[in-house]
Amino acid sequence: MRASPLPFPFSSRKMLSLILLLLVLAVFLVLNFSGPVAYAPVPLEGDQILMLADRGYFPEASALLEAANSSIHVVMYSLNYYADYPDSNANLLVEKLEAASKSGLDVRVLVDEEATDRPLVTLLKERGINAKFDSKETRTHAKLIIIDSKIIIIGSTNWSYSALDQNHEASVAINSPPLAEQFEAYFEKIWLES
Repeated sequence: MRASPLPFPFSSRKMLSLILLLLVLAVFLVLNFSGPVAYAPVPLEGDQILMLADRGYFPEASALLEAANSSIHVVMYSLNYYADYPDSNANLLVEKLEAASKSGLDVRVLVDEEATDRPLVTLLKERGINAKFDSKETRTHAKLIIIDSKIIIIGSTNWSYSALDQNHEASVAINSPPLAEQFEAYFEKIWLES
């Protein structure tokens, strides 16, 4: 008789769902105690979660940004643009934001002043993107994208060469309008504080 690779009676798909549910719960707990915005747990069903690990982040995030119809809201600890490397993945993501903004979408980017260069925020503004630094009182370490108030990309991945092309990074894309609504409230809260 072959032993199960897991010491408990869960399939790997159910285990992944359980882990992702725990991640959402952890985010809920952190956000629920960080300010006046009310948060509630959101049940996730079906194949509404996509793992974006390592080099898998860029193609999926790029496609989701390109498919946006109404809004893209970004909170990013470190966002980079490499003038000497125009085809870098970080630059291509910035160009997706520019294209979305030029097509009339609500594109807003909030970055951490400690980790993102001032000239980048100027560049984003010159390209028609509403961008600004976070509040000086709080470090913004989040790596969050909300697309069309229904898709959330969240995890460890910054928009930098090292994160997109070298590091081990773990993120997820979640298709959940109720959860996206909560993250939109979180985004608006920190946007207004900045």
